[in-house]
Amino acid sequence: MESIMEKQQAVAEGGIGRARSDQLAPSQSLSRTTSAETVLSNADTTSLSRKSSFGRKQRTASGGGGGGGNRHIRKSRSAQLKLDVEDLVSSSAALSRASSASLGFSFTFTGFTPPPQGMHSADPATFSDDDSPMDIEAGARRRKKLMTEPTLPIYLKFTEVKYRVAAKGSSREILGGISGSASPGEVLALMGPSGSGKTTLLSILGGRAGGGAVEGCVSYNDEPYGKSLKRRIGFVTQDDVLFTHLTVKETLTYAALLRLPRTMTRQQKRERAMDIIYELGLERCQDTMIGGSFVRGVSGGERKRVCIGNEILINPSLLFLDEPTSGLDSTTALRIIQLLHDIAEDGKTVITTIHQPSSRLFHKFDKLILLGKGSLLYFGKASEAMPYFQSIGCTPFIAMNPAEFLLDLANGNTNDVSVPSELDDKVHMENHTLENNSKTDYRPSAQDVHEYLVDAYETRVAFKEKKKLLAPLPISDDLKVTITSSKREWGTSWWQQYSILFCRGIKERRHDYLSWMRITQVIATSIILGLLWWHSDPSTLKGLEDQAGLLFFIAVFWGFFLVFTAIFTFPQERAMLNKERAVDMYKLSAYFLARTTSDLPLDLFLPVIFMVIVYFFFRDCA
Repeated sequence: MESIMEKQQAVAEGGIGRARSDQLAPSQSLSRTTSAETVLSNADTTSLSRKSSFGRKQRTASGGGGGGGNRHIRKSRSAQLKLDVEDLVSSSAALSRASSASLGFSFTFTGFTPPPQGMHSADPATFSDDDSPMDIEAGARRRKKLMTEPTLPIYLKFTEVKYRVAAKGSSREILGGISGSASPGEVLALMGPSGSGKTTLLSILGGRAGGGAVEGCVSYNDEPYGKSLKRRIGFVTQDDVLFTHLTVKETLTYAALLRLPRTMTRQQKRERAMDIIYELGLERCQDTMIGGSFVRGVSGGERKRVCIGNEILINPSLLFLDEPTSGLDSTTALRIIQLLHDIAEDGKTVITTIHQPSSRLFHKFDKLILLGKGSLLYFGKASEAMPYFQSIGCTPFIAMNPAEFLLDLANGNTNDVSVPSELDDKVHMENHTLENNSKTDYRPSAQDVHEYLVDAYETRVAFKEKKKLLAPLPISDDLKVTITSSKREWGTSWWQQYSILFCRGIKERRHDYLSWMRITQVIATSIILGLLWWHSDPSTLKGLEDQAGLLFFIAVFWGFFLVFTAIFTFPQERAMLNKERAVDMYKLSAYFLARTTSDLPLDLFLPVIFMVIVYFFFRDCA
């Protein structure tokens, strides 16, 4: 034993210099070193907790029994452990390697890694399995970057919002009298089955209502919607509208250059885009194309995160999202909702539609609006939704996800749900009035359940919530004036918009224009023409007529070739144009000129190849 310890001490002292350059974590190194010494002293460490094992290792290193022969070894070891803290931290890695090499043990036998001193009282949420060191670092970068500029708080109120559309000569009601509110620091969730009007309500609140008739009042800080709000609102649509051939980094960088204010330099805008990439966990696919139906690219979840990144770039005061978790796994969806919760904590107002969240997602929401067939079934705190429905007699028989329970009620499904006595009596009375009815078990229909829930909300909750909407807002008149400003604010000048759109257009369309299919088509056509008009004699009248026909064919071919390319390009970009124009990203004149001029170098490349091949076919004939 003495020889082993002397050998360990010698090897460890020789490796201290190397360990100082390793810069390893002190907690891991200390745990490995002390675990090796615990094995030497025959201490049982398999049943100890982290705290007790850490204390026992310190006692093992500083004391213990033994005879006079081991006293010198203990003194030398204790003297070595009495080094200053910096030497102990830097040399611990070398000591752990030395002790493991001499004893032939693996570090996996320790079974734990004690935390450094002073961290025993840390918040358990810091060590959550959901967050990795990269995620923590990215979140820190986001808070550091996105909170540098103050955000204008926006209080959203909407009262008796109705929406009608014309259908086959008649008017159809999509929304019927929806009232609610959302304040800075809150996440408002719009829930309901498919076709209940969630997306329609979200579009009206975001100032993007369609061609229908909108009734009711929607106010932002007690003021109506104005053009100045476009640059303070972020809107993530349900469909991912992105350029197919741009990478993730290019998409967010161009959006940052166009949307961020003029007070920021180009370098600061690029850094903001990179912060968003790391914040959303897109660093691994930042150089991957977005992709589409015919082009392989990023996954559906990554596409959704890119769309969210496009909107949170501008640090919006009001953020709308239409089903941001659709198509995502539960873990990714939870991280997206947690990100929205963090954004709201920074003083933003977040409103999102959600289809069928998990129980963990449901408890992340501050407020909830439950819609059913365009009617309001509940508005209030999400944590009070279950107690409210239990108070009106709707209680699940089995333990289930609150979101599933609410969606079942919104659909009129009363399976595994207790039927309120008032509704049950109403159904029995209606069925007893029917003649020749031999049924003994009457279940309420979906329409009966819907009418009961609407009446229950109107009589118990609606008046109290509408009274809250009349309360004055805790904001000054200066903030209200900012909202009512009708002046548009552009992030860049006209020339900068043109240059950015020009570069983006070339990068996006070069893959279509310079694809191997088009190049092969042009080369094959030029070779065929060259063979058909080969050896035509320009010195004779017939030869000149033949070459005149060739020139006519070339003019018609390239005229229609480029025209059809332009005709089919604008409809494909219409959705992107509408999306970017809705947030005042650039002026229409800058887009049109950039789109036209960026096509010129691409349109000239293939005709040059064509004419070079045809020229060499006819050079010898001349």
